[in-house]
Amino acid sequence: MSPDVAPDPSLEHLTAVLDNPRYRPLARLGGGAMGQVYLVEHVELGRRFALKILREEFACDAEFVDRMRLEAQAVARLYHPNVVEVTDFWLTRTGLPCILMEHLTGRTLADKLAECGHLDVEEAIQYARQMLSGLGAAHAIGIVHRDVKPQNLFLHQTPVERSRLKVMDFGVARVFAPLSERTPRPLLVSTESGSIVGSHYFMSPEGARGERVDHRADVYSAGLIFYLMLVGHGPTSCLSPSAGPSREAEPPSAHVGPAISAELDAVALRAIRLEPLQRYQSTQDFEAALARLGSQGHTTPSR
Repeated sequence: MSPDVAPDPSLEHLTAVLDNPRYRPLARLGGGAMGQVYLVEHVELGRRFALKILREEFACDAEFVDRMRLEAQAVARLYHPNVVEVTDFWLTRTGLPCILMEHLTGRTLADKLAECGHLDVEEAIQYARQMLSGLGAAHAIGIVHRDVKPQNLFLHQTPVERSRLKVMDFGVARVFAPLSERTPRPLLVSTESGSIVGSHYFMSPEGARGERVDHRADVYSAGLIFYLMLVGHGPTSCLSPSAGPSREAEPPSAHVGPAISAELDAVALRAIRLEPLQRYQSTQDFEAALARLGSQGHTTPSR
């Protein structure tokens, strides 16, 4: 968004909806089925933020309202450079929850992959480690994201450093373990057992079956995204997204060739094993394996 963007007159009605005179809406940034995201400016400070607000038709849905409360609390308590920062939360007089976040500049990983197809090994490892670091911070306070996908990973560009990956949209997150006072209060209405939450393609096998998931579901999703960054598409075992994978994946090198080492194949495949106990048991273990690849010179084939 250009720094000289002028307020969009069509958004004047939103000022009254927000019920917060500190912020002036400037432009619509995007949105999904549940909410809309706008660029807003603090009237006195001139600082700009992204503001997520629940769609008005869901104002009477207690579960949707509480999900945004959980999202705001979870992200605000992470304090991590690889998670989008949340700075404020409020309910309007009509009951619409509003989440105020840092305004990111750049593009999503999905947009980058749509343009590039796949990434070189070094860049894929760099982004995967940042993704795992952000998810690990959530897991450390008992939060599982449940919807890790390229559209929810933003490559934030700043004037002073290379783009930094930030995990976004904890809208379907859940508390899997109350670990400390930093752990948000769980949803008042828990998701029913057997319900499927998240995006099918990047969902863990246990999630696709409607089973209760923990942090290892995020490990699977992160592993599938790492595979996608290396190859440009997922393994053939994941090409029927509605049913979930039914067999173990083929190695990335089967698609890319010798640009992927045997060691890198092994790391990528372990992250997306069908059985949670056979995967990396934490994002820290997965990230450490990626770090060893770089330090041991296994990111490219030996000549």
